Amino acid sequence: MAGRDRLRYVNFNQLRSFYAVALELNFTKAAEWLSIGQPTVTTQVKDLEEAYDVQLFHRSPQGLELTDTGHALLSLARQKFALEDQAHTLLTSTGNSFAGRLHIGTVGPFFVMDLLSEYSERYPLIKVSVESGNSDAIYQRLLNFEVDVAILGQDYQDHKLEAINLGHHEITIIVNRSHAWSGRNNVDLAELDGQRMIYREEGSMTRRALEEKLEAKNIRPNVVMELARDSVVEAVSAGLGAGIIARDELPETSQLKQLQIRDETPFTHSYAVCLKERLAITPIQVFMNLARNNGKVP
Repeated sequence: MAGRDRLRYVNFNQLRSFYAVALELNFTKAAEWLSIGQPTVTTQVKDLEEAYDVQLFHRSPQGLELTDTGHALLSLARQKFALEDQAHTLLTSTGNSFAGRLHIGTVGPFFVMDLLSEYSERYPLIKVSVESGNSDAIYQRLLNFEVDVAILGQDYQDHKLEAINLGHHEITIIVNRSHAWSGRNNVDLAELDGQRMIYREEGSMTRRALEEKLEAKNIRPNVVMELARDSVVEAVSAGLGAGIIARDELPETSQLKQLQIRDETPFTHSYAVCLKERLAITPIQVFMNLARNNGKVP
């Protein structure tokens, strides 16, 4: 075509096999995922490396590891296959009966369940999956196209993101029934000084909000463990110390006692977030609209 450069492309089947192997770091599992034979996957990855004279994987008796070039190609492949999914969603949507998939990463399932209830009722043909983690981990998965929408505990002020504030959440102290504080309803921040505490892991906004209050007053708890949310509850139940949690995170069935921090109450916020470049994808768009309207269908 006159005036236009020749369109360059990478062999789709080779790139797809590379993508599967890069995610699984195993040729057998990649072949099972793609529903093709392992020799085919192996050949396609080898042909891709030879076509461009690059090494995409380090191969050793211990297994596979991506090279620097492999990591860079995986980042691009994530974007390509996210667009493939977007095209599939567009072509399978008919009228207002939207179909497709939505993968949500969230700092806590309770932050998103009310929205998901309305979302699933309104758009039953959209298959939803949910994974949990701390804010930093879910934020990175959003940037890597590994989740479509994120519910985060912080506004990262990233120009690539569309963010909607869902509200704020009080941080509380939890103890088991044998703890000296179990007969109380609240504690002062100063009482945490020297107290055996079970913290959330690094990257948790719950932890970060409490630490800011403690550092301002030079209060130093005795942090004996750093755990994920569910493990904090288990450790407190076992009597290993007092824990920190957002008020809404403790299950109603829990036997733990929840104490308000009465003098310097820390709060976190939650945000529904997606990449701006993916906002036009129907499952993402309708979820963000729902979040923007406080869970009500506009």
